[in-house]
Amino acid sequence: MREATEKELIHWIHQRERQIVIFGHTPFCGTCKAARRMLDVVLQMRPDLDIYALDLNFASAFIERYRITSTPSLSIFDPGTQQEPRTLYAMQSVPRLLDFIDNTD
Repeated sequence: MREATEKELIHWIHQRERQIVIFGHTPFCGTCKAARRMLDVVLQMRPDLDIYALDLNFASAFIERYRITSTPSLSIFDPGTQQEPRTLYAMQSVPRLLDFIDNTD
């Protein structure tokens, strides 16, 4: 998982060439730290995934545009569609995260 800026992510989202998975977090959020550890496990299991971390303290336009309501958040932008992202707030387990990422409905 790599940190990305709001500007970088918005550019990639508009292109919609591939699935974009964004982990919204804040540095002092304990739940965010636990979610990051789960996402690290997801990445070990699925090295083909690109997950980008976004510090929401510096992403007010992203928060407003995509109606992010809390942290942590996991937003998935699917390729070839202009639909709103699928967003998950309750990151309960690694299997739940994998299911959410893979579910394109």
